Amino acid sequence: MKRLNLAAALLAFGLWGCSAPSPIRSVSAEEAPKPAAKITLPGHALESAFQLAEEAKPDEKKRKKARNGDVEDVKRSYAELLKDPKKLDFVATDDLYRNIYFHARQSFVQDVPEAQLTAGIIKELNNLLTQAKVDTVPLKQLEGMKPVDAFNKAQTLFAGKIDSSLLGYATMNGMLDGLKDNYSVLMTPSEWGKMDEQLNSRTFGGIGVYIELDREGGNQLTIFEPIEGTPAYNAGLLSGDKVLKIDGKTTAGVTLDVAQTMIRGEAGTPVVLTVERDKEVKNFTVVRGQIHTITVTNRMFPGNVGYIRLRAFGQDTGVEIAQAISKLKAAGAKGLILDLRNNGGGYIDASVDVVGEFAPNNSLVVYTIDRSGKRKEYRSHHEGGIGIPAVVMINEYSASASEITAGALRDHKLATVVGDHSFGKGSVQQLYNLDLTAQKSPKLKLTIARFYTPGGSVIDRQGIEPQVMVDMETRYVGKVDKDVQLQKAVELLGGTVK
Repeated sequence: MKRLNLAAALLAFGLWGCSAPSPIRSVSAEEAPKPAAKITLPGHALESAFQLAEEAKPDEKKRKKARNGDVEDVKRSYAELLKDPKKLDFVATDDLYRNIYFHARQSFVQDVPEAQLTAGIIKELNNLLTQAKVDTVPLKQLEGMKPVDAFNKAQTLFAGKIDSSLLGYATMNGMLDGLKDNYSVLMTPSEWGKMDEQLNSRTFGGIGVYIELDREGGNQLTIFEPIEGTPAYNAGLLSGDKVLKIDGKTTAGVTLDVAQTMIRGEAGTPVVLTVERDKEVKNFTVVRGQIHTITVTNRMFPGNVGYIRLRAFGQDTGVEIAQAISKLKAAGAKGLILDLRNNGGGYIDASVDVVGEFAPNNSLVVYTIDRSGKRKEYRSHHEGGIGIPAVVMINEYSASASEITAGALRDHKLATVVGDHSFGKGSVQQLYNLDLTAQKSPKLKLTIARFYTPGGSVIDRQGIEPQVMVDMETRYVGKVDKDVQLQKAVELLGGTVK
Protein backbone atom coordinates (compact mmCIF):
# COMPACT_ATOMS: atom_id res chain seq x y z
CA MET A 1 0.00 0.00 0.00
CA LYS A 2 1.38 3.40 -0.92
CA ARG A 3 2.14 5.91 1.80
CA LEU A 4 0.29 9.17 1.57
CA ASN A 5 1.22 12.71 2.43
CA LEU A 6 -1.69 15.06 3.07
CA ALA A 7 -1.18 18.51 1.73
CA ALA A 8 -2.34 21.79 3.03
CA ALA A 9 -3.89 22.67 -0.27
CA LEU A 10 -6.18 19.91 -1.46
CA LEU A 11 -7.98 19.16 -4.67
CA ALA A 12 -11.73 19.51 -4.53
CA PHE A 13 -11.76 16.63 -6.96
CA GLY A 14 -9.23 14.42 -5.19
CA LEU A 15 -7.86 13.84 -1.70
CA TRP A 16 -4.45 12.76 -0.59
CA GLY A 17 -3.95 11.35 2.89
CA CYS A 18 -0.87 10.14 4.77
CA SER A 19 0.61 7.40 6.92
CA ALA A 20 3.97 6.60 8.44
CA PRO A 21 6.10 5.32 11.38
CA SER A 22 5.92 5.62 15.21
CA PRO A 23 6.31 7.46 18.67
CA ILE A 24 8.38 9.35 21.54
CA ARG A 25 10.59 12.65 21.95
CA SER A 26 10.32 16.22 20.77
CA VAL A 27 12.49 17.09 17.76
CA SER A 28 12.60 20.73 16.78
CA ALA A 29 14.10 22.13 13.60
CA GLU A 30 17.15 23.20 15.60
CA GLU A 31 17.59 19.79 17.26
CA ALA A 32 17.16 17.75 14.12
CA PRO A 33 20.43 16.34 12.79
CA LYS A 34 21.63 18.26 9.76
CA PRO A 35 24.37 16.11 8.21
CA ALA A 36 26.56 17.55 5.54
CA ALA A 37 24.86 16.56 2.33
CA LYS A 38 26.98 13.84 0.73
CA ILE A 39 25.57 14.14 -2.75
CA THR A 40 26.71 12.13 -5.74
CA LEU A 41 25.93 13.77 -9.05
CA PRO A 42 25.45 11.63 -12.14
CA GLY A 43 28.18 12.08 -14.71
CA HIS A 44 25.83 13.85 -17.10
CA ALA A 45 24.40 16.26 -14.52
CA LEU A 46 24.99 19.78 -15.76
CA GLU A 47 26.25 22.23 -13.15
CA SER A 48 24.98 25.03 -15.35
CA ALA A 49 21.42 24.12 -14.37
CA PHE A 50 22.18 24.86 -10.73
CA GLN A 51 24.41 27.84 -11.41
CA LEU A 52 21.62 29.59 -13.32
CA ALA A 53 20.48 30.83 -9.93
CA GLU A 54 23.48 33.14 -9.80
CA GLU A 55 22.12 35.03 -12.79
CA ALA A 56 19.14 36.33 -10.82
CA LYS A 57 19.02 40.08 -10.42
CA PRO A 58 19.08 41.52 -6.86
CA ASP A 59 15.57 42.97 -7.14
CA GLU A 60 14.21 39.50 -7.92
CA LYS A 61 15.28 38.18 -4.51
CA LYS A 62 12.04 39.29 -2.87
CA ARG A 63 11.18 36.74 -0.21
CA LYS A 64 7.58 35.99 0.76
CA LYS A 65 6.63 34.51 4.09
CA ALA A 66 5.75 30.81 4.04
CA ARG A 67 2.00 30.49 4.51
CA ASN A 68 1.96 27.51 6.85
CA GLY A 69 2.43 29.36 10.12
CA ASP A 70 0.78 29.04 13.50
CA VAL A 71 -2.78 27.79 13.86
CA GLU A 72 -5.22 30.55 13.06
CA ASP A 73 -7.71 31.70 15.69
CA VAL A 74 -10.82 30.85 13.67
CA LYS A 75 -13.91 29.65 15.53
CA ARG A 76 -15.36 26.29 14.54
CA SER A 77 -19.04 26.41 13.60
CA TYR A 78 -21.45 24.05 15.38
CA ALA A 79 -24.57 25.55 13.81
CA GLU A 80 -25.67 22.42 11.92
CA LEU A 81 -24.94 20.05 14.79
CA LEU A 82 -26.78 22.23 17.28
CA LYS A 83 -29.87 21.98 15.06
CA ASP A 84 -29.54 18.19 14.80
CA PRO A 85 -26.92 16.53 17.06
CA LYS A 86 -27.63 13.15 15.40
CA LYS A 87 -25.66 14.37 12.39
CA LEU A 88 -22.56 13.83 14.50
CA ASP A 89 -23.11 10.14 13.69
CA PHE A 90 -21.26 8.72 16.71
CA VAL A 91 -21.55 8.64 20.50
CA ALA A 92 -18.75 10.64 22.13
CA THR A 93 -17.59 8.67 25.16
CA ASP A 94 -14.85 9.06 27.73
CA ASP A 95 -13.18 5.91 26.31
CA LEU A 96 -12.92 7.52 22.86
CA TYR A 97 -11.63 10.71 24.44
CA ARG A 98 -8.95 8.86 26.41
CA ASN A 99 -7.92 7.06 23.23
CA ILE A 100 -7.31 10.42 21.56
CA TYR A 101 -5.45 11.63 24.64
CA PHE A 102 -3.24 8.51 24.61
CA HIS A 103 -2.26 8.94 20.95
CA ALA A 104 -1.62 12.66 21.42
CA ARG A 105 0.68 12.00 24.39
CA GLN A 106 2.48 9.01 22.88
CA SER A 107 2.67 9.61 19.13
CA PHE A 108 2.30 13.33 18.36
CA VAL A 109 5.52 14.61 16.80
CA GLN A 110 6.50 16.58 19.90
CA ASP A 111 5.66 16.75 23.57
CA VAL A 112 3.01 19.34 24.45
CA PRO A 113 2.42 20.71 27.99
CA GLU A 114 -0.79 19.38 29.52
CA ALA A 115 -1.82 22.91 30.51
CA GLN A 116 -1.79 23.80 26.82
CA LEU A 117 -4.19 20.94 26.06
CA THR A 118 -6.51 22.01 28.87
CA ALA A 119 -6.46 25.59 27.59
CA GLY A 120 -7.49 24.32 24.16
CA ILE A 121 -10.37 22.38 25.69
CA ILE A 122 -11.67 25.36 27.66
CA LYS A 123 -11.45 27.62 24.62
CA GLU A 124 -13.35 25.23 22.34
CA LEU A 125 -16.02 24.47 24.94
CA ASN A 126 -16.49 28.20 25.36
CA ASN A 127 -16.98 28.44 21.59
CA LEU A 128 -19.63 25.69 21.56
CA LEU A 129 -21.47 26.95 24.64
CA THR A 130 -21.54 30.51 23.33
CA GLN A 131 -23.09 29.31 20.05
CA ALA A 132 -25.58 27.22 22.04
CA LYS A 133 -26.34 30.22 24.30
CA VAL A 134 -25.39 28.28 27.44
CA ASP A 135 -23.76 29.96 30.45
CA THR A 136 -19.98 29.55 30.21
CA VAL A 137 -19.12 30.52 33.82
CA PRO A 138 -18.83 26.86 34.99
CA LEU A 139 -15.88 26.43 32.61
CA LYS A 140 -13.68 28.10 35.24
CA GLN A 141 -13.81 24.81 37.13
CA LEU A 142 -11.75 23.19 34.36
CA GLU A 143 -8.82 25.54 34.90
CA GLY A 144 -5.81 23.70 36.26
CA MET A 145 -7.42 20.32 35.63
CA LYS A 146 -5.52 17.54 33.86
CA PRO A 147 -6.79 17.20 30.28
CA VAL A 148 -7.44 13.47 30.73
CA ASP A 149 -10.14 14.31 33.33
CA ALA A 150 -11.76 17.17 31.39
CA PHE A 151 -14.25 15.05 29.45
CA ASN A 152 -16.18 13.71 32.44
CA LYS A 153 -15.98 17.03 34.29
CA ALA A 154 -17.51 18.88 31.33
CA GLN A 155 -20.28 16.29 31.08
CA THR A 156 -21.10 16.84 34.76
CA LEU A 157 -21.01 20.64 34.55
CA PHE A 158 -23.35 20.87 31.56
CA ALA A 159 -25.56 17.81 31.95
CA GLY A 160 -29.01 18.44 30.48
CA LYS A 161 -27.99 21.79 29.01
CA ILE A 162 -26.51 20.53 25.73
CA ASP A 163 -26.35 17.22 23.87
CA SER A 164 -23.74 15.05 25.62
CA SER A 165 -22.11 13.72 22.44
CA LEU A 166 -21.86 17.19 20.95
CA LEU A 167 -20.31 18.41 24.20
CA GLY A 168 -17.84 15.51 24.08
CA TYR A 169 -17.04 16.19 20.43
CA ALA A 170 -16.14 19.79 21.28
CA THR A 171 -13.97 18.58 24.17
CA MET A 172 -12.10 16.28 21.78
CA ASN A 173 -11.67 19.07 19.24
CA GLY A 174 -10.38 21.37 21.96
CA MET A 175 -7.72 18.93 23.10
CA LEU A 176 -6.49 18.54 19.52
CA ASP A 177 -6.55 22.33 19.08
CA GLY A 178 -4.24 22.44 22.09
CA LEU A 179 -1.58 20.65 20.02
CA LYS A 180 -1.44 23.79 17.85
CA ASP A 181 -1.13 21.74 14.68
CA ASN A 182 -3.20 22.37 11.57
CA TYR A 183 -3.17 18.73 10.51
CA SER A 184 -4.10 16.86 13.70
CA VAL A 185 -7.90 16.61 13.49
CA LEU A 186 -10.87 14.44 14.42
CA MET A 187 -12.99 13.17 11.54
CA THR A 188 -16.59 12.06 12.06
CA PRO A 189 -17.69 8.73 10.54
CA SER A 190 -19.53 10.48 7.70
CA GLU A 191 -16.55 12.71 6.90
CA TRP A 192 -14.19 9.78 6.85
CA GLY A 193 -16.61 7.59 4.87
CA LYS A 194 -16.70 10.07 2.01
CA MET A 195 -12.94 10.47 2.03
CA ASP A 196 -12.32 6.75 2.12
CA GLU A 197 -14.53 6.42 -0.95
CA GLN A 198 -12.60 9.19 -2.67
CA LEU A 199 -9.19 7.74 -1.83
CA ASN A 200 -10.08 4.38 -3.36
CA SER A 201 -11.67 5.75 -6.52
CA ARG A 202 -9.84 6.64 -9.72
CA THR A 203 -12.77 8.53 -11.20
CA PHE A 204 -15.44 10.37 -9.25
CA GLY A 205 -18.00 13.13 -9.28
CA GLY A 206 -16.52 16.54 -8.67
CA ILE A 207 -16.15 20.03 -10.10
CA GLY A 208 -12.40 20.21 -10.80
CA VAL A 209 -11.01 22.97 -8.62
CA TYR A 210 -8.11 23.47 -6.22
CA ILE A 211 -9.14 24.90 -2.85
CA GLU A 212 -7.26 26.19 0.17
CA LEU A 213 -7.77 28.00 3.47
CA ASP A 214 -6.41 31.51 3.09
CA ARG A 215 -4.34 31.84 6.26
CA GLU A 216 -3.78 35.50 5.56
CA GLY A 217 -7.52 36.07 5.28
CA GLY A 218 -9.03 34.50 8.40
CA ASN A 219 -8.79 30.92 7.06
CA GLN A 220 -11.46 31.70 4.46
CA LEU A 221 -12.11 28.80 2.07
CA THR A 222 -10.74 30.04 -1.25
CA ILE A 223 -10.43 28.80 -4.82
CA PHE A 224 -6.91 29.23 -6.05
CA GLU A 225 -7.27 27.48 -9.38
CA PRO A 226 -10.11 25.97 -11.40
CA ILE A 227 -8.83 23.26 -13.74
CA GLU A 228 -9.30 24.09 -17.41
CA GLY A 229 -12.08 22.15 -19.09
CA THR A 230 -13.78 21.06 -15.85
CA PRO A 231 -17.29 22.03 -14.63
CA ALA A 232 -15.80 24.62 -12.25
CA TYR A 233 -13.84 26.28 -15.06
CA ASN A 234 -16.80 26.23 -17.45
CA ALA A 235 -19.13 27.68 -14.78
CA GLY A 236 -16.91 30.76 -14.48
CA LEU A 237 -15.24 30.20 -11.10
CA LEU A 238 -11.95 32.06 -10.82
CA SER A 239 -8.76 31.96 -8.79
CA GLY A 240 -9.17 34.02 -5.63
CA ASP A 241 -12.93 33.47 -5.29
CA LYS A 242 -13.87 33.23 -1.62
CA VAL A 243 -16.33 30.39 -1.00
CA LEU A 244 -18.74 31.61 1.68
CA LYS A 245 -21.30 28.79 1.47
CA ILE A 246 -21.67 25.36 -0.11
CA ASP A 247 -25.28 24.42 -0.81
CA GLY A 248 -26.34 27.14 1.61
CA LYS A 249 -24.15 25.86 4.47
CA THR A 250 -21.55 28.27 5.80
CA THR A 251 -17.87 27.48 5.32
CA ALA A 252 -16.90 29.40 8.48
CA GLY A 253 -14.51 27.23 10.47
CA VAL A 254 -14.70 24.40 7.93
CA THR A 255 -11.63 22.22 7.35
CA LEU A 256 -10.32 21.43 3.88
CA ASP A 257 -11.26 17.79 4.41
CA VAL A 258 -14.89 18.65 5.16
CA ALA A 259 -15.09 21.29 2.40
CA GLN A 260 -13.98 18.73 -0.12
CA THR A 261 -16.62 16.22 0.89
CA MET A 262 -19.27 18.97 0.67
CA ILE A 263 -18.23 19.88 -2.86
CA ARG A 264 -17.91 16.36 -4.20
CA GLY A 265 -20.86 14.17 -5.10
CA GLU A 266 -22.45 12.05 -7.79
CA ALA A 267 -21.75 13.16 -11.35
CA GLY A 268 -24.71 14.98 -12.86
CA THR A 269 -25.86 16.49 -9.56
CA PRO A 270 -25.57 20.23 -8.85
CA VAL A 271 -23.70 21.97 -6.09
CA VAL A 272 -24.20 25.67 -5.33
CA LEU A 273 -21.17 27.70 -4.30
CA THR A 274 -21.82 31.13 -2.82
CA VAL A 275 -18.76 33.13 -3.78
CA GLU A 276 -17.43 36.58 -2.93
CA ARG A 277 -15.44 38.23 -5.72
CA ASP A 278 -14.35 41.87 -5.73
CA LYS A 279 -16.67 42.53 -2.73
CA GLU A 280 -19.68 41.17 -4.63
CA VAL A 281 -21.48 37.96 -3.59
CA LYS A 282 -22.81 35.62 -6.26
CA ASN A 283 -24.14 32.05 -6.43
CA PHE A 284 -22.59 29.61 -8.91
CA THR A 285 -24.52 26.43 -9.65
CA VAL A 286 -22.03 23.84 -10.87
CA VAL A 287 -23.11 20.45 -12.21
CA ARG A 288 -20.62 17.86 -11.03
CA GLY A 289 -18.84 15.86 -13.68
CA GLN A 290 -16.96 12.59 -13.79
CA ILE A 291 -13.41 13.66 -13.04
CA HIS A 292 -10.41 11.55 -13.97
CA THR A 293 -7.13 12.62 -12.41
CA ILE A 294 -4.44 12.96 -15.05
CA THR A 295 -1.60 14.49 -13.09
CA VAL A 296 0.90 15.31 -15.86
CA THR A 297 0.65 17.50 -18.96
CA ASN A 298 3.46 18.72 -21.22
CA ARG A 299 4.34 21.06 -24.07
CA MET A 300 7.34 22.56 -25.85
CA PHE A 301 8.20 26.27 -25.80
CA PRO A 302 10.17 28.01 -28.57
CA GLY A 303 13.89 27.46 -28.09
CA ASN A 304 13.30 23.77 -27.40
CA VAL A 305 12.41 24.23 -23.75
CA GLY A 306 10.32 21.33 -22.55
CA TYR A 307 7.61 22.06 -20.00
CA ILE A 308 5.86 19.60 -17.67
CA ARG A 309 2.98 20.65 -15.41
CA LEU A 310 2.51 18.31 -12.46
CA ARG A 311 -0.81 18.99 -10.72
CA ALA A 312 -0.70 16.33 -8.01
CA PHE A 313 1.35 13.32 -6.96
CA GLY A 314 -0.92 10.40 -7.78
CA GLN A 315 -0.57 6.64 -8.21
CA ASP A 316 0.40 6.89 -11.88
CA THR A 317 2.51 10.05 -11.69
CA GLY A 318 5.82 8.18 -11.94
CA VAL A 319 4.83 6.52 -15.20
CA GLU A 320 3.23 9.68 -16.58
CA ILE A 321 6.27 11.89 -15.92
CA ALA A 322 8.68 9.32 -17.37
CA GLN A 323 6.61 9.30 -20.55
CA ALA A 324 6.46 13.11 -20.68
CA ILE A 325 10.23 13.48 -20.27
CA SER A 326 10.87 10.86 -22.94
CA LYS A 327 8.46 12.56 -25.33
CA LEU A 328 9.98 16.02 -24.86
CA LYS A 329 13.57 14.80 -25.19
CA ALA A 330 12.65 12.88 -28.35
CA ALA A 331 11.21 16.13 -29.71
CA GLY A 332 14.57 17.87 -29.13
CA ALA A 333 14.21 19.51 -25.71
CA LYS A 334 17.44 21.23 -24.65
CA GLY A 335 16.10 22.19 -21.21
CA LEU A 336 13.25 21.07 -19.00
CA ILE A 337 10.83 22.87 -16.65
CA LEU A 338 9.00 20.92 -13.95
CA ASP A 339 6.09 23.09 -12.77
CA LEU A 340 4.92 22.23 -9.24
CA ARG A 341 3.02 25.46 -8.60
CA ASN A 342 -0.39 25.11 -6.94
CA ASN A 343 0.44 21.44 -6.37
CA GLY A 344 -0.71 20.51 -2.87
CA GLY A 345 1.10 17.17 -2.79
CA GLY A 346 0.01 13.55 -2.80
CA TYR A 347 1.74 10.20 -2.51
CA ILE A 348 5.24 10.23 -1.00
CA ASP A 349 6.13 7.32 -3.29
CA ALA A 350 5.15 9.45 -6.29
CA SER A 351 7.61 12.18 -5.26
CA VAL A 352 10.30 9.49 -4.96
CA ASP A 353 9.41 8.34 -8.49
CA VAL A 354 9.63 11.90 -9.85
CA VAL A 355 13.00 12.63 -8.26
CA GLY A 356 14.17 9.23 -9.49
CA GLU A 357 13.76 10.40 -13.08
CA PHE A 358 16.44 13.04 -12.43
CA ALA A 359 18.73 11.37 -9.87
CA PRO A 360 21.05 8.32 -9.68
CA ASN A 361 19.74 5.10 -8.19
CA ASN A 362 19.53 5.05 -4.37
CA SER A 363 19.66 8.85 -4.05
CA LEU A 364 18.19 10.18 -0.80
CA VAL A 365 14.93 11.96 -1.64
CA VAL A 366 13.67 12.84 1.84
CA TYR A 367 13.80 11.57 5.40
CA THR A 368 11.50 11.82 8.40
CA ILE A 369 12.21 12.17 12.11
CA ASP A 370 9.59 11.25 14.71
CA ARG A 371 9.33 12.36 18.34
CA SER A 372 11.77 9.64 19.46
CA GLY A 373 14.40 10.89 17.03
CA LYS A 374 13.99 7.85 14.80
CA ARG A 375 15.00 8.57 11.21
CA LYS A 376 13.37 6.97 8.17
CA GLU A 377 14.75 7.48 4.66
CA TYR A 378 13.07 7.44 1.27
CA ARG A 379 15.44 6.75 -1.65
CA SER A 380 15.12 6.58 -5.42
CA HIS A 381 14.98 3.09 -6.82
CA HIS A 382 16.12 3.28 -10.43
CA GLU A 383 18.88 4.95 -12.44
CA GLY A 384 17.68 8.38 -13.55
CA GLY A 385 19.12 11.45 -15.20
CA ILE A 386 17.75 13.65 -17.97
CA GLY A 387 21.09 15.03 -19.24
CA ILE A 388 19.81 18.56 -19.87
CA PRO A 389 19.50 21.65 -17.63
CA ALA A 390 16.33 21.71 -15.51
CA VAL A 391 14.23 24.20 -13.60
CA VAL A 392 11.63 23.30 -10.96
CA MET A 393 8.92 25.88 -10.29
CA ILE A 394 7.13 26.39 -6.95
CA ASN A 395 4.88 28.97 -5.32
CA GLU A 396 3.18 29.53 -1.97
CA TYR A 397 0.65 26.78 -2.74
CA SER A 398 3.28 24.17 -3.53
CA ALA A 399 3.11 21.88 -0.53
CA SER A 400 4.12 18.54 0.89
CA ALA A 401 5.23 16.15 -1.89
CA SER A 402 5.92 19.21 -4.10
CA GLU A 403 8.31 20.55 -1.47
CA ILE A 404 9.93 17.14 -1.06
CA THR A 405 10.57 17.02 -4.80
CA ALA A 406 11.83 20.59 -5.12
CA GLY A 407 14.05 20.23 -2.06
CA ALA A 408 15.63 17.01 -3.33
CA LEU A 409 16.29 18.38 -6.83
CA ARG A 410 17.81 21.51 -5.28
CA ASP A 411 19.99 19.70 -2.75
CA HIS A 412 21.29 17.26 -5.36
CA LYS A 413 21.97 20.18 -7.72
CA LEU A 414 19.78 18.64 -10.40
CA ALA A 415 17.53 21.67 -10.97
CA THR A 416 17.29 25.37 -10.22
CA VAL A 417 14.29 26.33 -8.08
CA VAL A 418 12.32 29.28 -9.50
CA GLY A 419 9.19 31.06 -8.27
CA ASP A 420 7.92 31.91 -4.81
CA HIS A 421 8.48 30.58 -1.29
CA SER A 422 6.57 27.31 -0.84
CA PHE A 423 3.83 26.55 1.68
CA GLY A 424 5.86 24.74 4.34
CA LYS A 425 3.84 21.55 4.88
CA GLY A 426 6.43 19.00 5.90
CA SER A 427 4.70 16.71 8.36
CA VAL A 428 3.46 13.13 8.30
CA GLN A 429 0.00 12.14 9.50
CA GLN A 430 -1.11 8.75 10.83
CA LEU A 431 -4.78 7.74 10.77
CA TYR A 432 -6.17 6.02 13.88
CA ASN A 433 -9.48 4.17 14.15
CA LEU A 434 -10.68 5.14 17.63
CA ASP A 435 -13.22 2.36 18.19
CA LEU A 436 -12.57 -1.01 16.55
CA THR A 437 -15.79 -2.46 17.96
CA ALA A 438 -18.16 0.13 16.48
CA GLN A 439 -19.64 -0.06 13.00
CA LYS A 440 -19.16 3.69 12.70
CA SER A 441 -16.16 5.22 14.42
CA PRO A 442 -14.57 8.65 14.27
CA LYS A 443 -11.00 8.73 13.00
CA LEU A 444 -8.05 10.61 14.44
CA LYS A 445 -5.54 12.09 12.00
CA LEU A 446 -2.39 12.90 13.96
CA THR A 447 0.97 14.41 12.99
CA ILE A 448 3.66 11.92 13.98
CA ALA A 449 6.83 12.99 12.13
CA ARG A 450 8.44 15.76 10.09
CA PHE A 451 10.17 15.76 6.72
CA TYR A 452 13.71 16.93 5.97
CA THR A 453 15.39 17.48 2.61
CA PRO A 454 18.52 15.45 1.71
CA GLY A 455 20.72 18.33 2.89
CA GLY A 456 18.99 18.42 6.29
CA SER A 457 16.63 21.40 5.81
CA VAL A 458 13.34 21.20 7.69
CA ILE A 459 10.31 21.62 5.43
CA ASP A 460 7.51 22.10 7.95
CA ARG A 461 6.63 25.79 8.50
CA GLN A 462 9.84 26.72 6.67
CA GLY A 463 9.13 25.65 3.12
CA ILE A 464 11.51 25.79 0.19
CA GLU A 465 12.95 29.15 -0.81
CA PRO A 466 13.60 29.54 -4.56
CA GLN A 467 17.09 30.26 -5.78
CA VAL A 468 15.50 32.60 -8.30
CA MET A 469 12.69 34.50 -6.56
CA VAL A 470 9.89 35.80 -8.79
CA ASP A 471 6.88 37.25 -6.99
CA MET A 472 3.53 36.77 -8.74
CA GLU A 473 -0.15 36.41 -7.89
CA THR A 474 -1.20 32.77 -8.08
CA ARG A 475 -4.17 33.56 -10.31
CA TYR A 476 -1.77 34.12 -13.21
CA VAL A 477 -0.35 30.59 -13.10
CA GLY A 478 -0.77 29.08 -16.56
CA LYS A 479 -1.82 32.36 -18.19
CA VAL A 480 1.33 32.59 -20.29
CA ASP A 481 1.07 36.29 -21.16
CA LYS A 482 0.93 37.24 -17.45
CA ASP A 483 2.86 34.32 -15.96
CA VAL A 484 6.16 36.08 -15.21
CA GLN A 485 7.43 33.09 -13.21
CA LEU A 486 7.06 30.85 -16.24
CA GLN A 487 8.57 33.49 -18.48
CA LYS A 488 11.62 33.67 -16.22
CA ALA A 489 12.01 29.90 -16.10
CA VAL A 490 11.87 29.62 -19.88
CA GLU A 491 14.29 32.53 -20.23
CA LEU A 492 16.83 30.87 -17.90
CA LEU A 493 16.85 27.85 -20.17
CA GLY A 494 17.37 29.95 -23.30
CA GLY A 495 13.86 29.86 -24.65
CA THR A 496 10.87 32.16 -25.05
CA VAL A 497 7.12 31.90 -24.42
CA LYS A 498 6.25 33.76 -27.60
